[in-house]
Parts: sequence; structure tokens; C-alpha cells
Amino acid sequence: MRNKKITWLAISLVLAILIVTFTLKIKNKPSGQPEPAEAKAKLVVVETVTRDKAQRLSEISATLEADNETLLSFEVPGQIVDLPYKEGDRVKSGTVLARVNATEFSLQVAQADAGLNKARVGYQQAQQDFDRIEQLYREGVVAQSDYEKARDGLQVAEEDYLQAQQSADLLEQDKTSLIAPIDGTILVKYVTRGQITSAGSPVYSIGRLDPLKAVLPIPDNEIANWHQGDKVQLTLYGAEREGRVSRIYPSTNSGTGTVGVEVTVANLKQDWLPGQVVMANRPETREGLYVPVSAVINRGEDKPYVFLAIAGKAVKRSVTIGELFGDNLEITSGLTAGDRIVVKGADQLFEGDAIEDPGGNGK
Repeated sequence: MRNKKITWLAISLVLAILIVTFTLKIKNKPSGQPEPAEAKAKLVVVETVTRDKAQRLSEISATLEADNETLLSFEVPGQIVDLPYKEGDRVKSGTVLARVNATEFSLQVAQADAGLNKARVGYQQAQQDFDRIEQLYREGVVAQSDYEKARDGLQVAEEDYLQAQQSADLLEQDKTSLIAPIDGTILVKYVTRGQITSAGSPVYSIGRLDPLKAVLPIPDNEIANWHQGDKVQLTLYGAEREGRVSRIYPSTNSGTGTVGVEVTVANLKQDWLPGQVVMANRPETREGLYVPVSAVINRGEDKPYVFLAIAGKAVKRSVTIGELFGDNLEITSGLTAGDRIVVKGADQLFEGDAIEDPGGNGK
């Protein structure tokens, strides 16, 4: 009986302690503290992906060049005795730009003429000898070996004569005069009158100032977007002119990784000059799927990704990106038109986060 009393006393004591502890917790709980609840949804901005046209403006600097610029030089050495033109002078095709006193060339011409006369006389003599031997051979007076010898001699004499004539014809051209090959402007004058020049050394640089051209260095991964005939806006000190792509070079510069795109621009007043630097602007429009740069996340993973808004949750989706157009990135795979993606606040999200768009597009 006594043991039962002790047991009941112990139980009563434990109950009393629990009641006091619970009461103290109730009293010490801060007023107004809410009960635990589910994590709050993160505020984001959601947009629907659509297929659209994006435009960007390519800006590239380039140097103006004369059209059809050519270096002119003499084919023979000599002393320059006539040099009437200077930089900036306009000349017509066929104009004699300079002359040299080429003593060595004159000797070569004289020797060629002498050789031609000698070969002509030899050929004529061989022809007479062959005609005579041939007649005698037909009459049976001379042997066949004599006939064949005369025939071979005529053939050799004829070949010598033709070769001498070709040499004389080549030297007959006036190589002591430098002729303008095109209508153009003298761009550079490299020599002075009285100077001794060697064969092949530049005397003048000539080219056309209307039109001018500029070669744009285009990265090789973008060259497929350029085509012959494309319009390009050129700007020089605030003045603008429209040019057109006239040529795309067939190879890549191994040092820069660029491909030359030649743009031709009219220069009727010839007030733009070779050597001036212009800014080339070309708008480019392309249709595709585009999303704001802020929507694409790349945290060092294999592929960049975006977050889709599906049933109030952030769902991670890997994407393949193309080129940058302004503030938008081209998406080449991973998204389809109609997908809803987070365009603001994506960098704070993790897979499965609850999201809410104040504009009402988060669901």
C-alpha cells in the first residue's frame, strides 16, 4: 500500500513539472510571432517566348583606298629624263607619264635589228639553195642526200628567222616610256627627274578616286551573314554615304581570323581621300527565338540554362545560344515559341523554387 502511494506521488510530481514548463513557454512566447509557414514565393518577371525578328548594327572601322590602285615602273633601267606629273594630277589612259634614256636597251634594240637582218638574209639564201637543189634532184642530177641536206638547211634558217623576228617584235615596243594604263589620279610619285632607276622599281602609284573602296575585317564566324550587294552606311566626320559590298575575299587572314569584305562608295566630288578612316555601319535583321540576356544563366555548367515558369514553380531548362542582338540572345535549341520563362530574377532561383510574377504571369 505504501509503494502505491509513492508511485502516485512520483507521477503527480512529473505532471506538475510538465504543466509548469508549458505554462512558462506560453508566457515567454513573443507576442505577434506567426506560426511556421511554407517558404514565400520569390518575385520574378515572366515573359512568353515568341518567334520574332531581331536587329543589330555592326560597326567596323576601315581605311579608304583608291580603286584599282596600281604601281607603275619601267621594264628597262635608265636615267629618268622626263617626269612631268605630280601627286594629285589627273591623267587619261595612254598618257606618257615618264621617259628614260636607256642606253643598254637601245643597244639591245640595235642588236636585235641586226640579228633580224642577218636571219632574213640567211633564210632567203637557204630558200634559193633549196629551190636550185630541188630542181636538180627532180632532173636526177643530184643525189637524194644532197636534196635532204638542202631541205634541212632551209628549215633551220626559217626557224632562226622566226625567232629573230619575235625578239625584234618584243623590243620594238617602247619600253623607254611609262604609259598610264587607266584614267586616274597620281597618288604617289617615288622618283625625281635625273634619277637612275632600275627595272621594276616604282615610279608612280596611280588609282581612281571615284569610286573609293574600304576593306572591312569581318570575323570568319560572321561572314555567312554578308553578301555581295549588301548596303553599308559609311561615316566620315559626320558625313554619311551609302556603299555596297562589291567583293568578299575567298580566304581568312590567319593572323586576325577575319575575312576581308570590300565595300565600294561613290566619291563624285573626290572630297573623300585614300587613307582616311571611316566607320562602316550595317543593320542586320534575323528571325528567330530571342530572350533577354538576363534570362540566361551560366554558372560554369556544361550548358547555359533558363528557368521556365510552370505551375508557379521554377523549372530549369538547358538551352543553346546563338548570337547577341542588342540586349537579346538568340536561342537555337531548348525553347519553343509559347514557353514562359523568367526574364528578371532568374539569377536568384534554384530548381523547384516557388515563384510569383506581380504582373500575374507566374502561373
